[in-house]
Amino acid sequence: MLFDKSAILTVQSHVITRNPRISVTHDKHRTWFLHIKDVREDDKGKYMCQINTATAKTQYGYLHVVGKSL
Repeated sequence: MLFDKSAILTVQSHVITRNPRISVTHDKHRTWFLHIKDVREDDKGKYMCQINTATAKTQYGYLHVVGKSL
């Protein structure tokens, strides 16, 4: 989930957002991966992953987008 824009992108492997660049995969163990195709500068920001176990667990990541000047 992009934290700054407060939009839920996925719930487990089901993609909620209508953004076709977003997908999610799972390695069948304990790791989930959020994929963003054709990353743009406005994708930068804080993302949050949360699992709803008996005690909810949350992890944050920050996406930096670096572009090349022409």
